[in-house]
Amino acid sequence: MNPVSIYFIGKKQGVGLRRFRLSKLENRRHLEIEGFQDAFQYIRQVRFIKNADIIWVRARPEHTTDYDRKVIDKHLTKFRGTVPIINDINIFDNYDCKEITFNIWKNKNFQCPDYITLSIDKLKNQFSETVDEVNQFIKKNNKIFLRTNNETAANGMIFLTKYSSQAEIINAIDKLIKRCEKFLPKRSSTRLMCVEYIEPQDNNIQEIFRVHVLFNKILSFYAVNSKNIVFHNIDMTEYDISKFIKINKKFCSLMPELEKQIIDSVNAIGCKIAAVEFFIKDNKPIMLEINPMWGGHASQHGFGNNMFQKYLKDNKNKLKKDIPNVYWFMKKRLYYKKLYKSISSHCINTTIS
Repeated sequence: MNPVSIYFIGKKQGVGLRRFRLSKLENRRHLEIEGFQDAFQYIRQVRFIKNADIIWVRARPEHTTDYDRKVIDKHLTKFRGTVPIINDINIFDNYDCKEITFNIWKNKNFQCPDYITLSIDKLKNQFSETVDEVNQFIKKNNKIFLRTNNETAANGMIFLTKYSSQAEIINAIDKLIKRCEKFLPKRSSTRLMCVEYIEPQDNNIQEIFRVHVLFNKILSFYAVNSKNIVFHNIDMTEYDISKFIKINKKFCSLMPELEKQIIDSVNAIGCKIAAVEFFIKDNKPIMLEINPMWGGHASQHGFGNNMFQKYLKDNKNKLKKDIPNVYWFMKKRLYYKKLYKSISSHCINTTIS
């Protein structure tokens, strides 16, 4: 059987002057290209979209403009309904705009944080009324994030509490209005949001769970933890290791029970491949966000800081039975070979997806 033909398209890949170079693959992860090449007998890149058996839209949300979306959409229009498309650009707002994501999930009975959306026009023309609205939301939830609706990695996010002064609240709103105004000319769906802060269950330690889904199957999963209210993977230190091991071991045991809910949450957004993040409370997920293009610190370098990574490496033989999910995600080249082999298998076994 001939290998499946895949066409990549994104901001640069598939549309620009160097559109066929894998070095231009949008949000390329560490050892992804090598894994793709290892799957050569199953799947191969084609230079022309008309020759593709499957198309993968690799649009990194925070860097994709309205113009970029139109260009990609124009390339895809005549192939919809005849060629499977991974993460069609026509569902972009579903995952890029957090208020739309939450609304979809809530309508499908997935648990999410409480939220309200604030339009920039209202903020400009009815500022005092909007400040009152934010104050009421803080009063209702005690702690909140005031944030832009379409940024990742904790950018454009300010933590406010019932103890925040009126000046602090107004300064936060003013700061984020200016940030939104910078984005609006090229990303017209930009808004402000107030989002409920979910209190951690275990001694003020935040635990965030992430699952990568591909075509209705779990590709990988892991959990991270920190005492910081807002944190990134790299912020985990050697002092977080014992908790990291504990929650990932627990996550492995919970995964069979959570699997269907997580896959359904991705399908509700319309993604064929995505990373979904959530808290777990009373063994049930509280959905936080979905990202079609994961590629952060864990994907590029590993878990935690250098000492954290060294510990995981030095103790692999002792730990891999307890947290196999973590060590599977660390096998980058084999991981991406499996990803592309799975895309090939899906394409062969499915007429249109």
